[in-house]
Amino acid sequence: MIATTLEEMKQLGFTGAEAQIYVYLLQHPLSTGYEVSKGTTLPRANTYQALETLVAKERIIAVSQDPIRYSAVPPARLLKRIQEETQQRCRDLEQQLSALEKPDSVGHFWELNERSRIEARMVELINAAQQRISASLWAEDLERLAGPLRVAHERGCTIILNLFGEASADFATIYRHEGPEKAVGGHVVALSIDFSEALVASLDEPVTGVVTENRTLVRVVEKLIRDEAYLASIYEQFSAELEAAFGPHLVDLRRRLLPTEDAVHLIAITALGSQAIHLPAELELK
Repeated sequence: MIATTLEEMKQLGFTGAEAQIYVYLLQHPLSTGYEVSKGTTLPRANTYQALETLVAKERIIAVSQDPIRYSAVPPARLLKRIQEETQQRCRDLEQQLSALEKPDSVGHFWELNERSRIEARMVELINAAQQRISASLWAEDLERLAGPLRVAHERGCTIILNLFGEASADFATIYRHEGPEKAVGGHVVALSIDFSEALVASLDEPVTGVVTENRTLVRVVEKLIRDEAYLASIYEQFSAELEAAFGPHLVDLRRRLLPTEDAVHLIAITALGSQAIHLPAELELK
């Protein structure tokens, strides 16, 4: 127990000797330097030097003269002060490093290749959002993200969701799309926050994803999500006319622009529950 405590104190800037002395004074307040040296088995010279440093840092106090006796500053007060000093030091260092940072006109990219990391990064982004969250999700994704999204809504974020499948979310504006069983292109998710950072990932194996602050790509992700919302709204109002012009599930339009494998999949799922749809020659399976 004591050994672990001493190691943790070193992480907060105590030397080994300073940590031992502080713990000793917690257990033996009003000790002299001689008593501290004897109780900790530290060399007397090292003990007195460490005591002077601890007094200067206001981690212990000298409470009497002739002989000088020492007591430890109460842990709660000490750790609160260290926390405040560390936070201020981090703020100062952030400003100093930002001043040295070379401007990056390209933007940063982080690749993620595990589903757990992608989902954790999505939660981090949602928790960091201050104004706006837009996303394209499957219903199963919303189940995992509903908690953080609700908290974001409660702190004032606008939340816009393209939702594939059935789920409810009273904290968001939802644009409903076909269920995952009819989705073409696999399990793809997109998330953007505050028009400043975006994540896009494919959750089918092999799982891949990327997070970026690149302004151009963030705008592309935002446009993707907006366009999906536009299409959901348009299709909701004019589904009969659209399907009359482009076939069920807009198959005649969509298959022209899809990769061959996705086009075949689209035609297959569209054919279920409708009249058979003949494949064009370039899409026929060999």
